[in-house]
Amino acid sequence: MENFQTLIAEHDLLDRLSVELAGIAEDPVSDVVGALFARANLSIALDDHLSREDAFLYEKLIGTQPDRFPGAVSKFHADFAELASAWQDYLKLWDPSAIASDWTEFCRETTIMMGWLRQRIADENALLYPLALQTGRIRLRQAA
Repeated sequence: MENFQTLIAEHDLLDRLSVELAGIAEDPVSDVVGALFARANLSIALDDHLSREDAFLYEKLIGTQPDRFPGAVSKFHADFAELASAWQDYLKLWDPSAIASDWTEFCRETTIMMGWLRQRIADENALLYPLALQTGRIRLRQAA
């Protein structure tokens, strides 16, 4: 069973990595290598986190008490699917040559994507994880 401390630590890492990538995207001078490196680090951490989170959290929360929080959890899950799809589209669209040829647009789309991701992290911390604690889907701390 996952625990709140671990999930929050993962969110902190994802937030730091997204701030790093957003910072690179704020520079008008192109840094294709830096952007690709920062994005790869974020992508690895994000894929790992999301694969585990989706498997243990959403389906279990929806199934645990469907009458108690049906709208909130279903909306979170739908938003998650939309973000995951948009992230995959972003990764495919912005390959090294596309980034190099249109740094300004890459930066604009990166800023939007990082804002969306950071808001998602904040929403999960504030709403979804407390719900998961209430319903026993996650522990507060790692078992000793």
